[in-house]
Amino acid sequence: MKKYCFSYLFVSALLLGLICCGKKDDINTSDDKYPEVEEPIIVKEKPCYLWVDASANFERFSSRDNIKTYVKKAKETGFTHLVVDVRPVVGDVMYKSELVDELLTWKGVTRDASQDYLQDFLDEGKASGIKVFASMNVFSGGHNYVDKGVVYRDPEMAKLTSLLNMPEGIVDIKNKKDRFSAFFNPVNPKVQQYCLNLIKELVRKYDIDGIILDRCRFDGLDSDFSPLSRATFEERLGNPVINWPGSVFEWKKINGSWARNPGPLYKSWLEWRAQVIFKFFEKARDAVKEIKDDVQFGTYTGAWYPTYYDVGANWASQKYDPLLDTYSNWMYSNNYKNYGYAGLLDVYMTGVYYNNIAGNGWYTIEGGLDNARRIVCGDVPVMGSLYAEMFKNNPSQITDAVKMCLTHSDGLMMFDIVQVIKYNLWYEIKTGIDLAN
Repeated sequence: MKKYCFSYLFVSALLLGLICCGKKDDINTSDDKYPEVEEPIIVKEKPCYLWVDASANFERFSSRDNIKTYVKKAKETGFTHLVVDVRPVVGDVMYKSELVDELLTWKGVTRDASQDYLQDFLDEGKASGIKVFASMNVFSGGHNYVDKGVVYRDPEMAKLTSLLNMPEGIVDIKNKKDRFSAFFNPVNPKVQQYCLNLIKELVRKYDIDGIILDRCRFDGLDSDFSPLSRATFEERLGNPVINWPGSVFEWKKINGSWARNPGPLYKSWLEWRAQVIFKFFEKARDAVKEIKDDVQFGTYTGAWYPTYYDVGANWASQKYDPLLDTYSNWMYSNNYKNYGYAGLLDVYMTGVYYNNIAGNGWYTIEGGLDNARRIVCGDVPVMGSLYAEMFKNNPSQITDAVKMCLTHSDGLMMFDIVQVIKYNLWYEIKTGIDLAN
């Protein structure tokens, strides 16, 4: 999840200051194509999800007693679901797998190898009457800050990481230590099959209520520029790309700083990447539903849609056409809308990590939720997602933010339990849930 990337958020906020407010009269389209989004009906027991990050909570939940204590606490607070991260950025897993190493040691803490981390949450969730989803960081194969993960110990897997188009040339993401996630190349069929196999193993082995795909995207605009991606892109175009990567974009120095200069194939390349991710979502959904049709299939992204072309994740409905909106739409091709994947989801969690709670626009919680619901066009329920850390200095604000999510979206997701515990936000969250009901 892009939960810690506040530099990304800051840039997004600057870009979004000029963006439409999401009202019907702010979009260049007819009333019948994009009807105004009605206010959500306040329904008792809208789903409330609490996220359990694997890395941040590694030591605490190495104890079954602690799992029991906090599952019960979550239920008492009003949470109806837990999202248990079982494949963190490092790429190893927090369950019993035959495909990849189990993560048993993290930051100097080693947990008992006999513990079945995910099963403990499932058992305690069942005992407390709370549903348990599992989350996977799909296209992450290692942690660059600590050089740990399958891409650092397996020479064959190391060949599958993303190659970035950087000012200094084409660079393997493992060598970019400012990128903490060592992303695989999502274009590579071997990568896709590996990730699908992990998803299928998880769904087969554990009686989870749902699965959330996180980081199911490209690393950023700089990826992927491998020979394989070039060949696959050329196949999609139907002709070779003579100037690579310049026909997509090249770096130029402007006023002493490097900037991307889009080439003639830039829009086609963005569309192609969105297609790659869309088709993976299709495969992943089919894989889950073929095994257990009742397992809910979902994803998390940030709510700032106008910059999500950056990572190839078009989380909109195919009924929504970004070309018809008034914000900067120069990056979209005519067919970009065909690769919106909202219709493939059973649940969608959208991060509204903003300081302002009320108000129009993309950069407030209220406006971000209204716009997200407008863009998915009713294809999937939208869970307003909050970052607990943002409320540490003013805990009472989290009450208003929780209430806003439960009145302007179809549910709540709170990231992360580690901050809820650290800043003791249980009472304020419970109050917001109770006020919404």
